[in-house]
Amino acid sequence: MAITFGYGQEKVRLPEFQKFIRMDSNEPFTRDSIVVDNTQVFILFDPGCGHCQELGYNISNVLDRMAKDVDVYFVSMQPKDLVDGYINMFAPALASDSRVHFLFDPEAEFILNFNPKAFPSTYIYAKDSLTLLAHFDGDAEIDEILPLIEATTKQ
Repeated sequence: MAITFGYGQEKVRLPEFQKFIRMDSNEPFTRDSIVVDNTQVFILFDPGCGHCQELGYNISNVLDRMAKDVDVYFVSMQPKDLVDGYINMFAPALASDSRVHFLFDPEAEFILNFNPKAFPSTYIYAKDSLTLLAHFDGDAEIDEILPLIEATTKQ
């Protein structure tokens, strides 16, 4: 697992993206769709990845501890039916939480713009400034991720 923290480094802003599609509505989702008043968490995942399944399960179990001004975006290059299977099997609570969104990335724009190194790849961006606070590549424990999300909501 690789962890990168944005503190004390050149500020990296949330990259531009134009080609994501909301899985719930089949509508385009771009960087302009972001609610900048909220902390943003982007997770590149694959429904068949064991570490991705574990992360989804763990996030679904801490939703009640997560602040209301956090948006979590699960981004996948796999079609909706595989993502629905992932949700139903590993993290059903994610489907009904208004802070959690599933995005389809049909052209691998996430990989090109965010430059992840492994699945899952988690990026946490500060509310308002949308600057990168932390980045996890590969297996990451929820106990490492959740405190960073909580810290950003108290700014």
